[in-house]
Amino acid sequence: MSEQREHAAEAERLLRKVPEHPDDREELLLAAAAQWILAERPAQALPLYDELLDPASDPVSDPALVQALKAAALWDTGAEQQARELAVAVRAQAPASLPPWQIIGETFEVHDDLPAAAAWFEDATDHFLTPDEVTYEARRILITRHRVRRLLGESHDDRDHLADYVHSAPVPLDELHDPKRLWSLGSDDPAEVRREIERLRTELADHRAALSRPYPLAVLYWPEAELIALLTRYPVFAADYGSYPEHLRSVEQALHALSATGAPFLGVVTATLPTYEAYARTQTLPPATPSLPAAYATSLAARGHATPWPPPRNTPCWCGAQIPYAEHCGRPGTV
Repeated sequence: MSEQREHAAEAERLLRKVPEHPDDREELLLAAAAQWILAERPAQALPLYDELLDPASDPVSDPALVQALKAAALWDTGAEQQARELAVAVRAQAPASLPPWQIIGETFEVHDDLPAAAAWFEDATDHFLTPDEVTYEARRILITRHRVRRLLGESHDDRDHLADYVHSAPVPLDELHDPKRLWSLGSDDPAEVRREIERLRTELADHRAALSRPYPLAVLYWPEAELIALLTRYPVFAADYGSYPEHLRSVEQALHALSATGAPFLGVVTATLPTYEAYARTQTLPPATPSLPAAYATSLAARGHATPWPPPRNTPCWCGAQIPYAEHCGRPGTV
């Protein structure tokens, strides 16, 4: 029996259970509809969605979810215009749950209407993202929005920077959402798919190895432009950081002081204002909170963003200057 026939048989089995278990009607109909979709027979799923949405029957727990599923099935049957009209109706309801937003946005994406998908996920981000925190729903939408914008070749904005920060895997989002990579995953060429699977296995092994290593005790460094932006927006930190040359010296001094205590695994983490503000949102704290920069530094180090200190001989300085450390921040007399 083919896989499609197995899914169709499971759909019919679930439908036979509906009269026997009326209290589970909604779950059984949704599960049966999902099996028809997996069987590549979306037209069989449409009557089940209509039955769930029938005003004369018992109300469903999440009508917007059922409408979103119906919109996806309609598009799969060729009824694109009806699917788009239903998507507009779902948007007007401003669903409180994540799945309707995700399903319709990904339906636009799968059917190659990337501008519509980007606009949909922009609306979803407006709906879920608050100034105070990044919820699970907001994180999912931010990352999906990043993927679609990457496919469109859009430049990063503040929300893309936030998506980068809340993304916890070691592979950067720009690489994960590289259009060539996404296309290879959907390729019909078995060799191309195998190569991508090998890349993913390697990245997983690297991630596991990174988790097994202790992360360094890191000192936070603000590049000059980022320090100016930080102090302009949050002058409360002016006394802590001073001028840029003073900040460079204080970072080097802090590293030497930690080294003198025998602390192992020292490093420098480079700050940016967008990721710092993103971190503040994940902690539901104002960015001007005095203790926040230290916690941000620890978070960056734990995520593998620390540059080991002291740098190896003849390698560029930790501050980003393209000259050796020994000739810049590590030269005699700087501490």
